Amino acid sequence: MDLMSRFIATVLGFLRCLCIVIWIEPWTKTPRPKPSPPSNYEDWHEWHAERDAIRGVDDWAIIDRHSAYDWQILRGLKRDLERCRQLGDDWGLCSHLRAQSARNMCGILSAALYRKSPVQTKRLIHDYITELRQSIAYLADRNSTNLGNIPVPIQEKRQVLHDMRRTLGRTSLLLQGGAMVSMSHLGVVKVLFEQRLLPQIITGTASGALVAALVCTTTDTDLPTMCRGSDINLDAFVRARLQRSTSRLSSWLRSPFLTTMRRRYKRYHATRHFFDIVVLGQCVRDNLKDITFEEAYAKTGRILNITIAMAEVAGTPQLLNYITAPHVLIWSAVVASIATSKQMYAPVQLLCKSDTGAVVPYFAADFAANKSKKLGSVHPEAPLQRIGELFNVNHFIVSQTRPYVAPFIQVQKWADYHQPFGIVVRLIFSELLHWMKTWNRLGLLPTSLQRVLIDEVVPSIASWSKVSITPILGLYDLVSLFDNPTTASIEKWSVRGERSTWPLICEIKCRCDVEIELNAAYASIRRRGLISPSSSD
Repeated sequence: MDLMSRFIATVLGFLRCLCIVIWIEPWTKTPRPKPSPPSNYEDWHEWHAERDAIRGVDDWAIIDRHSAYDWQILRGLKRDLERCRQLGDDWGLCSHLRAQSARNMCGILSAALYRKSPVQTKRLIHDYITELRQSIAYLADRNSTNLGNIPVPIQEKRQVLHDMRRTLGRTSLLLQGGAMVSMSHLGVVKVLFEQRLLPQIITGTASGALVAALVCTTTDTDLPTMCRGSDINLDAFVRARLQRSTSRLSSWLRSPFLTTMRRRYKRYHATRHFFDIVVLGQCVRDNLKDITFEEAYAKTGRILNITIAMAEVAGTPQLLNYITAPHVLIWSAVVASIATSKQMYAPVQLLCKSDTGAVVPYFAADFAANKSKKLGSVHPEAPLQRIGELFNVNHFIVSQTRPYVAPFIQVQKWADYHQPFGIVVRLIFSELLHWMKTWNRLGLLPTSLQRVLIDEVVPSIASWSKVSITPILGLYDLVSLFDNPTTASIEKWSVRGERSTWPLICEIKCRCDVEIELNAAYASIRRRGLISPSSSD
């Protein structure tokens, strides 16, 4: 019995020592450093490319067959383009290019083709887009040979490229509002510019209008520096903070959040507005100066569109750009776009430059006589639809930062990776949107929800007409939504905007590469045509 007791005690002691060793052993080792997240798109792309090779995605990509697109027809179209280009058949190439000027040719933009990997899709799609771009560049090249065939006149080439651009349509980058979250637009613009995917047409709404204005008034040389956020002038907020007197209560609480909330409550009690639009206006003007829409277009070549929720009085446009309001000061349009909520901000007034260069009032962004009107009845045409009519835009890259919309997009993206659950979620969201439109036509939809119909819905029923870039939002982001901006917070949001854009670069390239190549080819051949109208290749 004693022998058995000693044996059990020995075993328990051994197990106890083993447990102690197992518990202590990790502490004796030097902790392995966690891999730092990639700081740029190239490193991120390389990491995912290696991961795709391990997971077998490369083998999936080289197989043309997939039910989401017409791979057999697409392979034939690629061969036709390649044959015409190699044989120098310019007339045949013109015919094939006219027939293939569609953004979603053979269904290459189907969502299922871009869920397997964030850095690649079917190799056939990449090869087809590359061949299409090479054929467009070949057609616009002065030195292209014809091997005895009748040469295509430069006027005919210019007409082919012009028709392709009209048929393909144009892309607009849409920067939505969202208070501090809107600063992530800077990172989105930075990545698109570095990848040569930044559209010429940029639309801004609410706080997104500020970023859109900064982009459209900054030249390409200074744009990367501006997108980092360090060059944005925030002196107006610093001056306001220095002028603010600190009460005994706030000194006792020593809480910046409670101090801010108390100050905004007192402002609302006195003026019925939570935020000081004057400080915001000073900040916007410090960064944009007194530049008009027309002057910004002449400076950078980018088309700035700013949407404002205002009544159609005296011909005042809801969509402001260098066509509808060429002499309006951009900074005043940005402030008017932000101050759409009468509970948040006081009414503002648009300003413009007169013929003598003096700054004079344009139209008020708030009309007391129309407060009883519903927004849906005041605005029969959505601003995105108007942009499509003015600039032939049929494709939108939406940088979505509205806190009440972004979570739904995140849920939809998660559900799409777990089919058929994604189909059910899309059906539910489509049904909700349908009922919102019905209630709006009956005049039963609240004004806040009407903004969703006006600002969020693109004027196309095609699923490929919109791609959304949305940063992942946490609870703390919602709490700090209306904090005053600082250089550190802007840089932080810019980085988050970059990271949210990286997974969509592959898809955006498939959507926009042909459009960008067409614009460059058309501009090149048009310049040569103006110099020598009778010249031909």
